[in-house]
Amino acid sequence: MRNRGDTEALTGSMAAAFAQRCRAAGLADTPQRRVIYRCLAESHDHPTAEALYLRVKPMLPKVSLATVYRNLKLFAEAGIVDEVATGSSLARYDANQDQHHHLICKSCGSVADYYDERLDGARVLGTKSLLDGFEVHGAKVNVFGLCSGCRQSARIKSGRASAADVRSTNE
Repeated sequence: MRNRGDTEALTGSMAAAFAQRCRAAGLADTPQRRVIYRCLAESHDHPTAEALYLRVKPMLPKVSLATVYRNLKLFAEAGIVDEVATGSSLARYDANQDQHHHLICKSCGSVADYYDERLDGARVLGTKSLLDGFEVHGAKVNVFGLCSGCRQSARIKSGRASAADVRSTNE
């Protein structure tokens, strides 16, 4: 599995893969789209369109929020990126096309990638006979709960924090 933080080494291959996926989807591979995609691919936080716009704007001063929204929608429809269903009114986006799942914090809204083969594909969904003949091609699981930071904050606020919780929060 590659390290998403190692974006400098991936820039050339990432650009080539993006161009190929655009062509396959009938989308033009424009410099503007490349910047939007690269900013998303370099993100670790599964940004909203608004957050991504703020990252793109310094590189493309004339870009509009509507352009970022429109391109994310086109990328998602073409299968170039995924729209992550977080349960909030704001869509979050993910350029990571590796088989993975998401851990979504119901308190702070953070989204983290989670890799576990036990959650992949048909193993999660059971046998075909249980699915009324539906052919499974894959599955993405969104797990909702509290991230470690929010869990610690909740324990501290409730007075149930251990000394270790208090120390790690203050560090």
